[in-house]
Amino acid sequence: MEELDPDARGYIEVPRNENFSSSDAAPACLHICSSSVLMQIWQLEKLLRKMVMEEGSQDQMDQASTSLAKTMVPSSHRSPMQKQIHETVDFIHENWKRIWFLTLWGIANIALFIFKFIQYRNRAVFEVMGYCVCIAKGAAETTKLNMALILLPVCRNTLTALRSTALSAVIPFDDNINFHKVIAVGIAIGAGMHTVVHLTCDFPRLVSCPSDKFQEKLGPFFNYVQPTWGTLLASTPGWTGILLVLIMSFSFTLATHSFRRSVVKLPSPFHHLAGFNSFWYAHHLLVFAYILLVMHSYYLFLTKPWYKKTGWMYIAVPVIFYASERATRRVREKNYGVTVIKAAIYPGNVLSLYMKKPSSFKYKSGMYLFVKCPDVSPFEWYHPIIHIFQVTSFPRLWLQNFLQCLQASLLHHLCTWGRLLECTYPHIR
Repeated sequence: MEELDPDARGYIEVPRNENFSSSDAAPACLHICSSSVLMQIWQLEKLLRKMVMEEGSQDQMDQASTSLAKTMVPSSHRSPMQKQIHETVDFIHENWKRIWFLTLWGIANIALFIFKFIQYRNRAVFEVMGYCVCIAKGAAETTKLNMALILLPVCRNTLTALRSTALSAVIPFDDNINFHKVIAVGIAIGAGMHTVVHLTCDFPRLVSCPSDKFQEKLGPFFNYVQPTWGTLLASTPGWTGILLVLIMSFSFTLATHSFRRSVVKLPSPFHHLAGFNSFWYAHHLLVFAYILLVMHSYYLFLTKPWYKKTGWMYIAVPVIFYASERATRRVREKNYGVTVIKAAIYPGNVLSLYMKKPSSFKYKSGMYLFVKCPDVSPFEWYHPIIHIFQVTSFPRLWLQNFLQCLQASLLHHLCTWGRLLECTYPHIR
């Protein structure tokens, strides 16, 4: 039977034909699995018949076996290069929405960087600060774009409405949090590049520039007074930029998985800096970051006309969208209540809630819930992508099975909720 494994890998490789969405996974998987089994049986039968009926020398037998072994391997996997190409095609087919959307985002960032780079390359300031100012301004332009875009993936109500439109066929709305994180990385890169280039290249060249050259090229922008390190850092662009970097660094650090999920155990009195509540508070410091961004991009040294100060133009619409979303959530949270009829903890670390069904509610396949327990966290809504949720519709009740501990990282939340329920409602077991 070694002919079934011509590459001596120790196993028979069955190619993976295709991935399926949850809606058609069961029938499609059954069909593919049945076809795969039948194909393997047919190949095995063909091999055995050939070996029994073959007459001749050992060389002929070996040649026949080799020929049959090749038929067992798909043509797309005959060589490492063919296999790599086949796997790449499969990857693109499965992730094409993510790929084209991230490509579009990358092209937008590159285009803005190049646009600003060329713009400052052709200005008089280039003769003093060189390519440093071009790089710094290009990075700043991408940061403004990403500071605007990062709010859109967390506009939950808007995304929920868009998922039911034709746009969902080409835009990966379900990857909104992942895209939010990718944009955050883009902001970190752009802001870091902007800050480092200014401090290590632009400012030193500006301060040490010969007075005659400075007055000729940059005098009108600085009221004909050459700045020092102190005046640059104490200026509005200087101190707002420093505060921006500090707030972003603090917020982004507490947003990492290790801090958000309390994986990092800090010593007292800093242990309160880890956990979702700290992440929530730190993220809301970014409100001040947006205010500082508007100030930083408005009070510029090298740009005077107001219509060329574009920072506020980038973020105006996304901020309005996000503020409307938060206001809507707040109104719903205050005006709509949920009546919990029963709660129980079942074997297998399954926490079950029975809630009274609102009269206007109609259950549809694929619906999910966001659940918040104020005693655990007054801010955290448990996301169905992170925790396993199942909603079952009954004539009078919803059955909400959730927080099934399938991953070690969920055990903390399950145990916390379970202890709180047992303490508050002793009859729950």
